[in-house]
Amino acid sequence: MIENKIKELRAASHQSQEQLAEKAQVSVRTIQRLEAGDDASISTLNLVAGALGVGVGDLFPHTDTTQEQQAKIQSADDQLQYQLQARHEEFRTFKHLYNAVFIIVMMAWGALFPLVHNDIYSSLMGILWIGAWIMMGPLKNWLVIKKVDPKLDHKFPLTISRVDKDKQ
Repeated sequence: MIENKIKELRAASHQSQEQLAEKAQVSVRTIQRLEAGDDASISTLNLVAGALGVGVGDLFPHTDTTQEQQAKIQSADDQLQYQLQARHEEFRTFKHLYNAVFIIVMMAWGALFPLVHNDIYSSLMGILWIGAWIMMGPLKNWLVIKKVDPKLDHKFPLTISRVDKDKQ
C-alpha cells in the first residue's frame, strides 16, 4: 500500500471520484484503487495529477516517500515535461503556419482588388475580405478544438488532462 493524497486533493477540488475519473480519462475503479493505496503506472499518475491541477510529486506526502517512489515521481515528471514541451512546440508551429497561410491568402486576395473593374464585384470582394479577417480567430479556434487538439492528445497522451496543454 502506497500512501498518497489523491483523496484529499480530490475532496479539496470538490470533485467526485466519477468526475475525477472522467477528467483524467481513467476508470472510476482506477481512482478507487489509487485512493486505497494501490500502485499505478507513471502515465496514470500523470493523468490524475493533471486532472487535479498538481504535479505528480504533490500526490504523495513528502515525508514518507521511498527512494523507489521518488525515482518514479521524478520519471513521471520528466516524461510529462518532455511531452508538454513537444506539444507546445507543435502547437506553436500550427499557430505560426496558420497565421502565415492566412496572411498570404489575404494579401493575394487584396492584390486582386485593382483587377476588378466592376463596382459591385469590387464591393463584394471588399466585404468578404473584411469578413475573412473577422473570422480568422474563430476559424483558428475551431481548428484547434476539432482537429489539432485531438491529434496532439493522441500523440502526447500524458498531456490530455492538462489545463496548460496549449499554453506556452
